[in-house]
Amino acid sequence: MKSPKNSKSFRRFPFVAVLALVVAGATLTAKPSAGFTHVVRKGESLASIASTFYGRADYEHILVGANALDAQGGSVISPGMRLEIPAVGHARTALGDTWNALADKYFGDPNHSRVLSEANGSHPWILPDAGSEIVIPYVLRHFAAADETIFDLSQRYFGDKMLAWQLVIFNDLKHNDIKRGDVVLVPLTDLKLTAEGDREARSQVQHDLAATSSGARDRQRLVEEQLPELHRLVTEGRYIEAVALGERLRGTGDATRSQLAKLGKRLTVAYVALEAPGAAADACKLYLDNVQVPHLEPETTSPKIRAVCGK
Repeated sequence: MKSPKNSKSFRRFPFVAVLALVVAGATLTAKPSAGFTHVVRKGESLASIASTFYGRADYEHILVGANALDAQGGSVISPGMRLEIPAVGHARTALGDTWNALADKYFGDPNHSRVLSEANGSHPWILPDAGSEIVIPYVLRHFAAADETIFDLSQRYFGDKMLAWQLVIFNDLKHNDIKRGDVVLVPLTDLKLTAEGDREARSQVQHDLAATSSGARDRQRLVEEQLPELHRLVTEGRYIEAVALGERLRGTGDATRSQLAKLGKRLTVAYVALEAPGAAADACKLYLDNVQVPHLEPETTSPKIRAVCGK
């Protein structure tokens, strides 16, 4: 694993949000974080894209956070760039469901039941009505900047500092403290799409279903076909795009151990270059857990990569 190169396509981005690339519609099995990919067209700005998909130009800050564009005082996009468009998911409850069980199912932690239940106008101790459709908040991953507080993030994403308790609970923060590079999960609910946004989201759902409907083998083949592109993006220093692609491939859920090792290796390099040590350590664990013989020799591996890998 060689030391990452400087990007020629982007300025140095110190923070990056991981993209959740599986789209969930009301008639489909929901995922904890829903969203879809939009290719930037000539003449578009973040404000115009936010207006197109949310009907609110001021939601450009959501796009900035979801795509880690807040770097060095500016947010730069260009035609051909892929942007994650956050959107909520939906699910249908079944008889016997509880908010704790639903939170465990969609967020991996029953302690998130308060956030999930209140997002649906209920409370953790009240059973959801069987057969009702519930909203699954989009989980944005924010990498904390220097001197940023949990109250700053609450104001930025919720428009109210008093809602910081949601971030505290969702991230199991002990003293409300965050430090530079920490991953803060932000559950977003107020992401209603416009008619045009809904059309594009549903179109991508159908495309993704068609691409993966024939089973795990096809999904593994898709991962294998995209690995050279991931390598190219990392080699060219296009780290944000590399993370977007790498996490999408990782999220298929059917990659082989060899493929997971390759994904982990490339993601580690990208996250180190983006100065996100927590995500880099997680990616390196993916690499180490799945590679047969790890290669982290001092002669060929940068000190920063060895550090996040615990070597």
